[in-house]
Amino acid sequence: MPYSQQRLKSIRLVLVACMLLFLSGCAAIYGLKEDPKISVADIRIQDIKAMEGIFLIKLRVMNPNDVPIDLHGINCTLELNKRHFANGISDSNQSVPAFGTAVVPVEVYASVIDMIASVADLLHTAGKPSTKDKPVPYLLKGVVRIGVHGFKREVPFKSSGELSLKGLTPSG
Repeated sequence: MPYSQQRLKSIRLVLVACMLLFLSGCAAIYGLKEDPKISVADIRIQDIKAMEGIFLIKLRVMNPNDVPIDLHGINCTLELNKRHFANGISDSNQSVPAFGTAVVPVEVYASVIDMIASVADLLHTAGKPSTKDKPVPYLLKGVVRIGVHGFKREVPFKSSGELSLKGLTPSG
């Protein structure tokens, strides 16, 4: 009996070692050297309705890796002048080539209340009715769902900068 129990323990040990090697191999295949970098490429007014405004944000997704990345979706929040402004989501199904970029359109939705509060805040901080010439700081944050070789994961991102209100015109 001791011989078979020892052999059973040896077999279990070999199986556990094989499973660990297999799992580490999958992680190495999936493992990206760097997360994609996401920034705002453009923002336009899409539509203004009675209770909400719809904006089209074009995000530039940069892939600094030597394998293509599949984009499966983006969920984001836009802040203007440190105040919540809009939320957006996109089911983008496209690929970003290795060492390449892609532009991903995302519609974001702002309630009229958030838009009015943001405009009132901008007017208050500027102290003048004409704020079109002053850039507005923005923060875009969210999560992008990516896939490589069939494995998927979510990557958080943040992008900040300044928006010129002059360029914020309705898209046609």
